[in-house]
Amino acid sequence: MSRRHLTLDLRSRAGLFAHLGAMERAGVPIDRALASLDLGARHEAAVKRLRQMVGGGRDLATSGQLSGVFTPFESGLVRAAQEAGALAHIYEQLAQRYDEQARYAAELKSRLLLPAGVLLLALAVKPLPALVGGSLSGAGYLAAVLMPILWLSALLFGVRALWRRWQQRRTDQPGPLDDLLLALPVLGSLRRRADVRNFCDSLGLLLEAGMPVLDALPRACSAVSGARLRRDFANLAPRVAAGQSLVRAFDGLSFHGKAMLIGVLNTGEATGRPGEALLRFARLQAQQLAASQQMLASWAPRLFYLVVAMWMAYGLLTGGGFFPALPAELAGR
Repeated sequence: MSRRHLTLDLRSRAGLFAHLGAMERAGVPIDRALASLDLGARHEAAVKRLRQMVGGGRDLATSGQLSGVFTPFESGLVRAAQEAGALAHIYEQLAQRYDEQARYAAELKSRLLLPAGVLLLALAVKPLPALVGGSLSGAGYLAAVLMPILWLSALLFGVRALWRRWQQRRTDQPGPLDDLLLALPVLGSLRRRADVRNFCDSLGLLLEAGMPVLDALPRACSAVSGARLRRDFANLAPRVAAGQSLVRAFDGLSFHGKAMLIGVLNTGEATGRPGEALLRFARLQAQQLAASQQMLASWAPRLFYLVVAMWMAYGLLTGGGFFPALPAELAGR
């Protein structure tokens, strides 16, 4: 059984392909390019395996996938680019793609730091009235603060693991969870638009690398996380094989942004550059998606602050620390 390799993060992938693109433009042989590649100590073992495999005579695409440096999609993309003589262009496209994704992920993470801090503050403040009122010991106070943090951490870890497992599923039959996620307000729409963007971006890169469209379509479907949309896009290949143009094949589907894609792709097919047209559409979709996500990222913390403030106020008013209750004998009970 093969050992599972550590996956490169987005920032490391951007640095990897930017380095390979610069070396390819400069005409540096691949063995020398890999010798100067540095992705940090975390990924040094994977880079070492890659150097050894390339030094042993394997091609870069195969070595990259076997070493754990490339994903299967990237491996197919590099292999097609090798055959078409377009490696530098594909490296630069991948570097740009991962750099944009890494910048957005870092920005989203920074936006979530303050809400996380407010939540920790709320957890620390809520048991204070009971501690001040004497109904809670110091050890009890620590337990009241730490137990919710442990439960929330476990819940977050579990949700993250389930989300990754769901995204890695490759069944073509949509289940109840797929329909539930797509039906969520705002988030369902963002998920569909992201899948359309990822599919068109992947298909455009494959076509620009010189891969035939019938080979590129099934590979691009692997970039779609939702089973329902992946099943719809899988119908494109039979239509193209039957003699339809890519525009007509897309026109038979229903998805967000179809009208814009048909217009852009018509121009691309007329000029003989459908891959470039798909990449242009993917960039436009990415800009619109980023704007929607920015709006969501701006409003979600505000709603979160409001809920936490109400929860803190309720805990302070009902905890007995600031408005202690009368003893039972004085209250007539």
